[in-house]
Amino acid sequence: MTVEVQEMITYVKMKNFMSFKDVTFDFRNGSKGAKKFVSIYGENGSGKSNFVTCIDFLRKSIESFQLTGEAERILEAAKEKDLPQELLEMLLNSTSILRYKENCRMVECEDATTVEYGFQVNGHEGYYIMSFAERFLYEKLYYFTGKQRGTLYEIDYTKKVPEIMLSNKLFGNRKAELELKDEISKYWGKHTLLSIFNKEKKEKNEAYIKESYLEYVFDIINMLKDTTIHCKKSSLSGSEISAGKPANVLRNLEEGKIKSENDNLLDCSERIMRDFFTQAYADIKDVYYERKYEKDVIVYKLYVKKMIGGKVRTIPFFKESAGTRHIIDIIRLLLGAFCGVTVVYDEIDNGIHDLLLKNVLESMIEDITGQLIITTHNTYMLETIDIKSVYLINVDYQGNKEVKCLDKYPRIQGTNNPRIMYLKGLFGGVPIVDILDYDTILQELDTMPDAEGGEQ
Repeated sequence: MTVEVQEMITYVKMKNFMSFKDVTFDFRNGSKGAKKFVSIYGENGSGKSNFVTCIDFLRKSIESFQLTGEAERILEAAKEKDLPQELLEMLLNSTSILRYKENCRMVECEDATTVEYGFQVNGHEGYYIMSFAERFLYEKLYYFTGKQRGTLYEIDYTKKVPEIMLSNKLFGNRKAELELKDEISKYWGKHTLLSIFNKEKKEKNEAYIKESYLEYVFDIINMLKDTTIHCKKSSLSGSEISAGKPANVLRNLEEGKIKSENDNLLDCSERIMRDFFTQAYADIKDVYYERKYEKDVIVYKLYVKKMIGGKVRTIPFFKESAGTRHIIDIIRLLLGAFCGVTVVYDEIDNGIHDLLLKNVLESMIEDITGQLIITTHNTYMLETIDIKSVYLINVDYQGNKEVKCLDKYPRIQGTNNPRIMYLKGLFGGVPIVDILDYDTILQELDTMPDAEGGEQ
């Protein structure tokens, strides 16, 4: 599967975003564009998941009209059903862009939150900036205009007199320009202009969009829709977002239903599962789908033939370990990186043996045509992957954070082992703590009252 590089994140700048006061993740690779593989390290609480949330926030922001509708439906349903407050909060946080935006702000900070995303689509580089507090305050898109790069639009409400600059290259006719300005006056502030463009594209026919707007303004929207983001369950979005690519692989690789006419999806997915698991696991001899045909539908379920106690036995895949089943989720999401799109995966090593994950990632790096960005604690990869792909988040004693690529550290020589150096704390990004003294805690336990209110 060979696809030219199409969509990549080149850098991300954050100011007052969650735990980041002012940091830059710079994934640019000189004249080669952006790095295809990026592995982000840092101690617990350093902000690895906050970086993923920043990408997730951008993707959600373009869907703000749809998310607002979903939030309203949730509130209506909550009136009829006695939903637990915790569940209601989680659902609203994941569907309301206004609540999500609020959660992305640095706590106890009066200054605006600003994020800047550098990107590359089909060889054209650009950047997108948004700034917000209670509402969106500033937005700018700088990108390809057809012959050269330039500012497509800039909206600035940080000044006493708001300024709106729309490039004349944006529009195919005067009517479209007037309609868009009307949409801005109605919605901008609660929604971004990028989300307004996305709304236009969804609601109006293709021919109208093509004759009314510069086609390149939709490149970043299409890129974000293709981007696959896996957020850990405890992130504030509580989401796992899976894009449609690759389209020739099942969305649910373990079991489900598909139309009979799409049986080629089963064949392709089965080959991928078989190739991977028989190579990665010595005791797995075959992987296949059991198929049941019901009218125009195929009901499928994944099985493995596994060597157990000297005999090859057939077992349904759902009986495999949590770690092995988690591999399927990783495979499905990582395949997008083979298809020219960006995949962002938070805590990819969760529940998987370090050496297995190391082999999985190392074997796929050369085949990436898009971009794979992961956060991880797996240090074994440091022994073999290019140090230009490794980024460390360091936190000083005042809580200030710095993001640095491993190749910027002068201590690394050709014969040095980056993994050992990292674990020794020579680059930072690892927890350095004193021996914990539990004596005080034990004393507190001894003096705690029992259930009847007396001393234990």
